[in-house]
Amino acid sequence: MGREELRGKVAIVTGASSGVGWQSAVRLAEQGVRLCVTARRLEALENLQAQVLRQGGECLVAPGDVTVQQDVDRVVRACIEFYGRVDLLVNVAAVQSYGFFDDLPWEHLERTFDVNCFGYMRFARAVLPHFRAQRSGHVLNVQSMLSKGGAPLLASYAASKHATLGWAECLELELRGTGIHVSNVLVPSVATPMFDHAPTQFHLAPMPVPPTYEPDVAARAVVRCARRPGRTVVPVFLQGRLILWMDRWVPRVGKWLLGNFGVRMQMREKPVERTEGNLFHPVRQGVGPHGSVPPTPRWKRFTATAGLVALAGGALSGVALGARGLARAVR
Repeated sequence: MGREELRGKVAIVTGASSGVGWQSAVRLAEQGVRLCVTARRLEALENLQAQVLRQGGECLVAPGDVTVQQDVDRVVRACIEFYGRVDLLVNVAAVQSYGFFDDLPWEHLERTFDVNCFGYMRFARAVLPHFRAQRSGHVLNVQSMLSKGGAPLLASYAASKHATLGWAECLELELRGTGIHVSNVLVPSVATPMFDHAPTQFHLAPMPVPPTYEPDVAARAVVRCARRPGRTVVPVFLQGRLILWMDRWVPRVGKWLLGNFGVRMQMREKPVERTEGNLFHPVRQGVGPHGSVPPTPRWKRFTATAGLVALAGGALSGVALGARGLARAVR
């Protein structure tokens, strides 16, 4: 697929009240994309709209809940009535809940799937008739590195992301030859307000699996995907392409790290009582792209990369020695 001109295109961005959704909307507006932004928090969306307008962009605010079909239909209808069309759907809205799988309330598991997976599907089904009528369109899904892996305490989130990526890959095949494209961005841990909103079954504030990146890393990847649709993009090396390579060739390294240290590395030394968070109702805190967890400094990411490469190299050497020993035994 060739490079697409974004100026003048119309995009719906979900989950735009904070984090990657907010920053993606800002970056798309800089490219001349006309925006329809949606999330549950009207005041936060109006703050985003004000920023976009100050920078010379166009932005329609259409609040709604991705788990409510009537809201989804209303948002799409408002966008088309205002701009006359829709060209790009950027699915971003997501929630997560921290806890061991068998301790998580069942309604947390259902709600996580309803937002992270079915929310994407609802919006896709709402825009696809318009895409088909104009013989063009783009469903761009902000996924997660946990769409292809796992982490302790995040069973509901990771499972919903695996399901969403599987759905997106099926949708891409079904839409081949229609002029409608499907893209995915596998986002690493990013320093967004998600971790200030997320419910937890523990008494310590959650934090992302390190290293943590700027939200702009994900937002710029969204813009690249919008320009060149039909791809799955992994925007970083350390918590991206290197992890996927290790999961394929030396999976025991990642399992050893996360199995032994994954729980500890996702908790801050900050007491908190937040069993519901923003899972069922929006909260006032955490507007904008950044949360209270800072990005990991670049030098620490380089150090971690070197350490992981060394671990992977050692594991591969062990596998090679074992294979040679097995070959000698067979002979």
